[in-house]
Amino acid sequence: MIHLDFLYTAVSWVLLRWHQLFTAVGLDKDGGLNWALSIVFLVITARVLLFRFFIKQVHYQRRMMQMQPKLNAIKQKYKDDRQAQQREMMKLQQEEGFNPLAGCLPMFLQIPVFICLFHVLRHLANSVSIADKLAAGQPVSNSELKKLTLYSFTQSETISGAKAKLFGAPLAASFRDSSDTIIRLGGTVATTRWVILPLLLISAGATLATQLMSRANAPTQPEGTAASIQRIMLWVIPLGVLASGLLFNFPLGVLLYWFTSNLWTLAQQAYIIKYHPHDPATLPAAAAPPGAVGKTLAPRPGAKPVRPGRTPAGPPAGSNDADGVIEGVVAESADVDPAGTAGAAASPSASGDAAALGRNAPRPGQRPNRPGGNRPAAKRASKAKKRR
Repeated sequence: MIHLDFLYTAVSWVLLRWHQLFTAVGLDKDGGLNWALSIVFLVITARVLLFRFFIKQVHYQRRMMQMQPKLNAIKQKYKDDRQAQQREMMKLQQEEGFNPLAGCLPMFLQIPVFICLFHVLRHLANSVSIADKLAAGQPVSNSELKKLTLYSFTQSETISGAKAKLFGAPLAASFRDSSDTIIRLGGTVATTRWVILPLLLISAGATLATQLMSRANAPTQPEGTAASIQRIMLWVIPLGVLASGLLFNFPLGVLLYWFTSNLWTLAQQAYIIKYHPHDPATLPAAAAPPGAVGKTLAPRPGAKPVRPGRTPAGPPAGSNDADGVIEGVVAESADVDPAGTAGAAASPSASGDAAALGRNAPRPGQRPNRPGGNRPAAKRASKAKKRR
């Protein structure tokens, strides 16, 4: 069996130092507000010490996002060789200076604090019976007296913490405790449960808000199975926080620790979003949505599409369409002039003909009409000539 007395003593020491400080500023040393604030500031102390590791966790998640395309390429390349896949992934992590433990360290460091506080508060709850014996003048064994001085507590501090109440609810009581246990701790069942229930609702609401804020500010959104899991966990985790206080035997002091921790996480997430936003230059390039490439290549409304490898035919620069058509028609007439009059001086009638041609020029894109009407149909070869 692993003994964690040194951790219990460390957590108790921080708790008692805050209790002494609030007593020094004028709060009742046996009051529930004093002990509740001591628990709250115990959480703040732990989270401040872990804040540096939280920043590292944020950088870990972002580095993981940057490395994801490379990791996917390794998985695809060595999909049939798991050993080579693990070897190449570890090599990539070493080259990038990437430490996977950095992302899990804040959570691992918070777990001992939670376990130690739970154990200390259960110890205070179990000390109530010994305190009642002392108050009634009944004989108490040395082993029982020794329990009142565990984890750097004095006898008076243990009794004070065991009897402390917040809004009439004992800090050592839980939601599922029997009425006899709650009454022995100095409270009532209805008051204890009505203090615990709002605390759990606010704690679950803070957890939900933290997830919504993180999801809304994520640079990329998951797809497929990952998106379905994220939607499920969005509600499962807050419901788990709510059920933990209703179904499990967590004391009010532990729930107060959880409540403060969840609110701190919400504020911490808001701080990261505001003062440490994502750098767009470090994000992986997002794939274009379906149809985006087609929209960029599509012609404007009313314009003819341009096929790849072809250039649209058009008149030379500096001339209009009508002049080009006229010149082409005149040149064609000169080529087929049987009388040889193409080199003669232009007469007024010729100028009139050119003007008429200019007026009869086709619109851009239309085939020009050749002089003399339609081209006569070519004579077809007879069947006899084809056989020859």
